[in-house]
Amino acid sequence: MKKDIFIKKLTKLVSFETVTGNVVENSKALDYVISLLNPKAIIKRVKNNNAEVLIAGNFKTQSPDTAYLVHMDVVSAKPEEFKLKIKGDKAFGRGASDMKFSIPMGIALLNEFISNKSKFAFTLAITTDEEHGGDEGCAYLAEKLKFRPKYLIVPDGGDNLTFVNKSKGVCWLDILSKGSPSHASRPWMGKNALEPLILLTKKLMDIYGKNSLKENWNTTMNIGQIQGGISVNQVCPEAVIKLDFRFPESNTFQKITKEVADLAKKLSPNIEVKIASSTLPTFTDTNLPVVKNFIGSMEKAYDKKIIISPAYGASDSSHFAPYNIPVLMMKPMGGEIHSANEWVSISSCLKFYDGLKIFLKRLESNYGQN
Repeated sequence: MKKDIFIKKLTKLVSFETVTGNVVENSKALDYVISLLNPKAIIKRVKNNNAEVLIAGNFKTQSPDTAYLVHMDVVSAKPEEFKLKIKGDKAFGRGASDMKFSIPMGIALLNEFISNKSKFAFTLAITTDEEHGGDEGCAYLAEKLKFRPKYLIVPDGGDNLTFVNKSKGVCWLDILSKGSPSHASRPWMGKNALEPLILLTKKLMDIYGKNSLKENWNTTMNIGQIQGGISVNQVCPEAVIKLDFRFPESNTFQKITKEVADLAKKLSPNIEVKIASSTLPTFTDTNLPVVKNFIGSMEKAYDKKIIISPAYGASDSSHFAPYNIPVLMMKPMGGEIHSANEWVSISSCLKFYDGLKIFLKRLESNYGQN
């Protein structure tokens, strides 16, 4: 892939303000992707509530030999962050590293398979709600459409040339509390909905707070949002707290939910615990031939050793965890995702693309022999 072409396409992709939930902008960005695809590409677009998934391949199949899974959506940003800026080898912009850099590569790979009339089935899949858990996009792709590739390339983790062998699962809980209002000067006449939530949070912090102090492979908890109250001089009638748990393969979202619900029940009968979103942990056996092939291909492209390490963040790949599909996760050098200084290395991207080509060429050459 030529540097100028890559930058041109990435610049255009970053310019779309594809914040999760912005259906119009995400759709326009997918239109742009389609405009770059070989006319012979077999294209399917699926809409599910506020999410849209683009599936493009050289064959019409739900079980391609390899799928390349990426997401178009990004977290919110200031308008200027949707303008790609090049400073030396770094490309700065919202989604540059997470993960619009990957889309020109997927387009080029698919176009090459089509041009070469390859019998190797390759599919590019682009989702638009990964940043909110992927429940309407990738989950729909995996569960309802029964998309089952043999291998899944997901360049959405593994910064700094790290192959991700496992990642934590996610459990988002909405905890609702109901009370009754009164004037703050007469609190005994009402029931404050915030108070049991504060007590519950304290108990949960006693359990999980220490896990958030340093890097570890235990279950962690983040207090994401606390909402409640209308006025400072009114006893709060309704409140909600939103928690984000990240858990290893030794735990489950069912266990976490039950633990929180049991604690809540002891504090108040007016607390309701709801699962807002959940995904499973992922695990890829690095002894598999396909994994060794992938890592070896990247080491050849970069001419350096690839590190193997777990990841703490989740990705769309978690929706494929129940189906034992090897996930090949790694990405180019980049950093500061979800910040105003998000960046990706241009030279590293080009080498990453070379690594993908080496890997897929090897798979293609062995096609039919496995």
